[in-house]
Amino acid sequence: MKKTWLWRALACAGAMTLLAGCGAKTGDTQETAAQTQAGQAQTGQSVAGTTEEGGAGELTGKLVIMTNASGGTFEAMNEVFARFMEENPGVEIEYSSQGKDYEQLMKAKMAANDLPDLFATHGWSVNRYSEYLRPLNDQEWYGDLVEEILPVMSDSEGQIYALPMNVDKSGIVYNADLLEKLGKEVPKTWDEFLDACEEAKNQGYTPVYLAGKDPGKLAGVINTVSPTYLITDEADNYRAELKDGSFDWANYAPVFQLITKLRDSGYLNKDYQTADPITIPQKLAGGEVLFALQNNATMADAGLAMMPVPTASAEDEPVLLGGEREAYGVWKDGPNQELALELLRFMAEKENIEKVSTASGMPASMKGATGNLGVVNESYEKYADSRVFPKFDREYLPNGMWSTMKTVGSALIAGDVDVDKACQMMGEDYIKFREQNNE
Repeated sequence: MKKTWLWRALACAGAMTLLAGCGAKTGDTQETAAQTQAGQAQTGQSVAGTTEEGGAGELTGKLVIMTNASGGTFEAMNEVFARFMEENPGVEIEYSSQGKDYEQLMKAKMAANDLPDLFATHGWSVNRYSEYLRPLNDQEWYGDLVEEILPVMSDSEGQIYALPMNVDKSGIVYNADLLEKLGKEVPKTWDEFLDACEEAKNQGYTPVYLAGKDPGKLAGVINTVSPTYLITDEADNYRAELKDGSFDWANYAPVFQLITKLRDSGYLNKDYQTADPITIPQKLAGGEVLFALQNNATMADAGLAMMPVPTASAEDEPVLLGGEREAYGVWKDGPNQELALELLRFMAEKENIEKVSTASGMPASMKGATGNLGVVNESYEKYADSRVFPKFDREYLPNGMWSTMKTVGSALIAGDVDVDKACQMMGEDYIKFREQNNE
């Protein structure tokens, strides 16, 4: 369901409206406001206060902002925008999440060159959106970005086009207490991973929890497994072939073979095709499940941890997968660029970065900022020296392939296609989208 929250700056005289006063800062007030806003958003209502004219030197105007974020990340960003308007009563922000429709909506808006004032780049600030965005290296917050995000978000000339609110650096979530109970070490290879799965199954646990109700989760599994078979091994990889279009898609078979082995060996939850992703954290934390092949967002329960992604070869080293996550750029042809830049400056403040980092379960994007990620922080510290590779689809696949991965993943796990057919489908769309993107 799409969420659209329309805010207007609040007059201090209307203190008992949405934010309960211009100076209100208490947790109770914020929680009550958030609950009210969420309820109105769910019913399709606008969230609005009174509008106050901005005085001399004050910021005024309206900004339209779009994202594909949901859940805690969306709520946290909404709180950031609410505080900006509280401090700038002449500003109105219309903030919406388009969810699964976001990518198609943005494609249409790019084609018409009619984009929001600010919009989330969801991992594609350079490869997909840079020609529509204002470069941001001249902003004062640029020098405070953590070094690890710069190679991912910079173009060949070193320009960045979005402000990252967090850093997407993740591996695989698992129940550390259960793994210890099974007498197994953190697996470094997929063979060791499968061995741990077999032990979990033999002792009555679910080795891997898969939430197939959302095809995006299946695409995410493919995205997680792919680099370790195709990219990460310095001595044997297909980086060049995937970049220049000469990749033989028969070589993709090991990725799909691993996924089908999990299914055919009985390592998945019985309802793997219909399980809702919302149940993943509780299943892991409840001690019923050993692994979840997804990132660490919202996985801060006691007993849970994050491990690097295992590799196909014992000669290779496990890796973390990284990139931009919740990041916002400014439409370069937009009529409200100066106001949008002021908002970005505010968003980059330590308090706001930490709020989004905590809500998303991802590391903070600014030096000196630290999100409260619970036990996941321990995993980041433990694996701080692990190699980090970009998300596979963002670096090596043409624009449009995420939809293919959702389709192929769903068909493969359902048994509607075999490994060879899945490879063929990926190869056909790879060629198609490369040609479309080069037109």
